[in-house]
Amino acid sequence: MRRVTPFYRCPHCTDPLDDNDSTLRCANGHSFDRAREGYVNLLPAGRLKGGPSGDDDAMVRARRTVFDAGLYAPIINGVAAAAAAYSPSSVLDAGCGEGSYLAAITDRCGAAGWGIDVSKPAVKLAARRHRTHRYAVASSYVLPFADASFDAIVNVFSPRDFTEMTRVLAPGGVAVVVTPGPRHLTELKSTVYDSARAHDGGIERQDDIATRHTVSFSIPLPDPGLRRALLHMTPFWWSASSERRDEIASTLESVTVDMHLAVYRLAG
Repeated sequence: MRRVTPFYRCPHCTDPLDDNDSTLRCANGHSFDRAREGYVNLLPAGRLKGGPSGDDDAMVRARRTVFDAGLYAPIINGVAAAAAAYSPSSVLDAGCGEGSYLAAITDRCGAAGWGIDVSKPAVKLAARRHRTHRYAVASSYVLPFADASFDAIVNVFSPRDFTEMTRVLAPGGVAVVVTPGPRHLTELKSTVYDSARAHDGGIERQDDIATRHTVSFSIPLPDPGLRRALLHMTPFWWSASSERRDEIASTLESVTVDMHLAVYRLAG
């Protein structure tokens, strides 16, 4: 795999950003201040495709609680192994959340880690813990990087644009994409909704897939706090009434995690 050195580019004019200081600047005078935690906001106002600004602080912290408890360890380890198998020197997590997936990858293979997410609370939390990574608030639909910038890209349960992902992948690079399987969190959904529908399990761009497999396991939930955190880290939280939230916290003893993990390989 060809070694590449990523750098930020200006979201306004696409010129390279000089980020050797607390303020990132391009040759055309656009500037972006680095936050105290080390991340930078490269999300132009009014230009975000899809509208929402990502997960709020409570949702992000709930996800951190679930991940720190080890409940998602099989899929985190699976993603890390899939990316590290190609020995990347640089990896981008497009939709990085609070940083656990990216950290698992860089710990395994020593790659330089870069993460972007539209959620400022997520990026802030990731940057506070993972100081050696580079984080930015940005959209996966308009990645703030030059063409062929990364050896590997990871996208776990996040919005994505395959054209944009492959644009920033170097020749021979890989994209590790995780999508929900038909039984994913079925016990949770059946409590939240009167009539819950299964995920269709569909995948994109099948001709480009190098490998694909399913990661499925059951999570025991002996603690009411973890049950509530699991619900709160998902979009189902917003659909659940207070009564159903309380029901899940008091009665849900286990839940099924069912995910498709696909590795796409860009021609070298």
